[in-house]
Amino acid sequence: MIDQVINPGIALDDFLPIFVSSVLAMLFGGFYVGIYTAVKVKVLKTWAMPLAYVFWLMTAYSLYVMGSLMHVGDLTAKALIISMVGYLLLPHAVYYMQHQVHEENEH
Repeated sequence: MIDQVINPGIALDDFLPIFVSSVLAMLFGGFYVGIYTAVKVKVLKTWAMPLAYVFWLMTAYSLYVMGSLMHVGDLTAKALIISMVGYLLLPHAVYYMQHQVHEENEH
């Protein structure tokens, strides 16, 4: 009965994959925001925008791998999903607000 309540511990062999997947999530997330920003400020052409979304997908997958190796609970899994949706939408909201402010204050 008590074995059903307690989550299994993290296996010693899983520490390196957890570390690598969490580092990859940060790197891929940085590339997502970097490429998205570079396209929005016209440093990169618009053809690069799908590449940003590929990096977002790789970020989400890295977090999925990390969460599955850590045996996260339902609440933590939902928090990871919500955070990834928020991470997808946040740059859109920032540049939308920037565009609106620019339109309102343009002389």
